[in-house]
Amino acid sequence: MLHPQEIEVRFIIPAVRRELFVALSENHNLSQRKIARLMNITEAAVSQYKKEKRGKHAKLPGHIRSEISTSAENIYSGDSVVFNEIQRLLGLIRKDLTICQIHQLMDSDVPSDCKECLAYL
Repeated sequence: MLHPQEIEVRFIIPAVRRELFVALSENHNLSQRKIARLMNITEAAVSQYKKEKRGKHAKLPGHIRSEISTSAENIYSGDSVVFNEIQRLLGLIRKDLTICQIHQLMDSDVPSDCKECLAYL
């Protein structure tokens, strides 16, 4: 069984970054270079998010995507940095147990009634 942190690294963080890319791209019409600088990632990574080669496996629920839009605005306006916003989003994903739903979808060894990591959240 994968650790919750592995689920975050392999599936959730790439999905969050991809949604941040989409929000910045669609709402502000920024170049890949500018988005890469704002998100502190390479232009190649931005290209992969654009082509859906990264971050496509975990589907984030609507309320999280809404929070990602807020994060994108905070990053664009300079009110926050991507590190802080991703940490905030990961906290929400843990708190509302979205991580558990994604974990069950991505790891067939997780029982449907699994509550193992809740004691650590």
